[in-house]
Amino acid sequence: MPETQGKKRSLYLKWRPSRFQEVVGQEGPVRILQNSVKKGETSHANLFAGPRGTGKTSVARILAKAINCENSQDGEPCNECTSCKKIERGTVLDIVEIDGASNRGIDKIRELREEVNFAPAELQNKVYIIDEVHMLTTQAFNALLKTIEEPPDRVTFIFATTEPEKVPATIISRCQVFEFTEIARSEIKGRLWEVASSEGVEITEEALNLISSRARGSMRDGLVVLEQIISYDPAGKVKKDDLFELLGLTRGEVVEEYTESLITGRPGKALEVLDELEKRGKDPELFLDQVLEKLRTQIKHTEDRSDLQKLVKLSRGILDSSDDLKSSTHKRVTLEIGTLELLEEMNAGETGSTREPEPEEVPGTSRETPPQEVDGSSMPAEEIQNESDSSSKDSVGEPHDMEGEKSGRDLRGSDRWKNMIERIEEEKISIAAFLEEAHPVFRNQDLYLEFGREYSFHKESLEKKRNFSYLREAVQDCFDDVDELRIIYNEREDRTESEENTGLLDEKAELVKDKFDGNVVEEGRL
Repeated sequence: MPETQGKKRSLYLKWRPSRFQEVVGQEGPVRILQNSVKKGETSHANLFAGPRGTGKTSVARILAKAINCENSQDGEPCNECTSCKKIERGTVLDIVEIDGASNRGIDKIRELREEVNFAPAELQNKVYIIDEVHMLTTQAFNALLKTIEEPPDRVTFIFATTEPEKVPATIISRCQVFEFTEIARSEIKGRLWEVASSEGVEITEEALNLISSRARGSMRDGLVVLEQIISYDPAGKVKKDDLFELLGLTRGEVVEEYTESLITGRPGKALEVLDELEKRGKDPELFLDQVLEKLRTQIKHTEDRSDLQKLVKLSRGILDSSDDLKSSTHKRVTLEIGTLELLEEMNAGETGSTREPEPEEVPGTSRETPPQEVDGSSMPAEEIQNESDSSSKDSVGEPHDMEGEKSGRDLRGSDRWKNMIERIEEEKISIAAFLEEAHPVFRNQDLYLEFGREYSFHKESLEKKRNFSYLREAVQDCFDDVDELRIIYNEREDRTESEENTGLLDEKAELVKDKFDGNVVEEGRL
């Protein structure tokens, strides 16, 4: 039931369900809880697990009212008795809500353990609701375990979490677990229409479809967006373009343009679309969600097997790009590189690679053409094998130890390096993009591609098996005097920084000696 008294509140608070029957999209957990209240057999410890905005905290409060209601009917709280009204207002001492994120230490749990031993002050049962319980420390969980194992009479625990995998198994095994799922779009849409009608807002069907899609299974997010639209235009009659801007969405024709550029293999057009997105300040992750939705719709209506395979492959590539974006600090570059890699994969799938696919490595065997054979040397087979194995360990990973070796020859301005880059740009533009930040150095018959620490993404991308294999072949074709390719961090930069820090510490030490007329007794690292 909506709240009608007091100052204006957010829609998601105003329309928060207050009875089990008002909860949308969680029929399973709601039915079990309602029946357990009706029978008087509720569990002393309950774990509500599921995505955010799906009703976990709301159901926890309804359950707290139901087990304390003085006139409960069919397992539902009446919302009229003194107990229900006190709980609804949040003025009762026996219902304790704890935010696990901000009260995660053992001290709060010790305090709770002492409190549970006291009888309820106003209600029949004391209820402890711990939200985001997975945020508690290990010590806090251990302290809580004993209380859950042997709970006092008339005490109920309700834990809510968005990440149940982080909750210790010892806690989960002592709880009745309820899985809350993402709410279906149709149910979100129906609820939004009900709220809009009750608020006197005439909202369009198109707006409801967009909001329910944007909510991503969260009723709370849907109501927040609806409130934004009502604030923008109290009548709810928002123009289509304004609606897209409010929701941070990209217009459908732009999504269509990008999707078609992927399907038809036009990298220039795809990058042009991404450039326009950045100029308009669009969220790359949200854009990829729209692309996925577009591909999903196309998959539903595609009957041709080859077209279906292409769309599925595209969808997987977009999902990979979306995952990369979540952990990237350079979202535009990550999205562009992901797009180019996906286009290359799609093109390779259609036309076939100009190179023969590299056979899978079998443990205990060597490659047919070791890198050392490129320059025609006649090294014994056993020695070639040992050196190849040694090289594979050093070619990627941590900085290579250069101490005692020559500084090497810088190849950045050489014709061979430029020719190789031009060739790679024609065949694998994403690899060429990664190489822009590489410092190529020829040293001891090996080609070193050195990267600064700030370009770890570029380095790691080139180290991927497929990219590294292609790049090694390109190097061997263009540099006949190179034995092996190695991708490393620029140790000279690391060493210079370390030496600068050491020099600064030495200066400070001298100042201390002069100030206090002291002597160095022993040197060492802390």
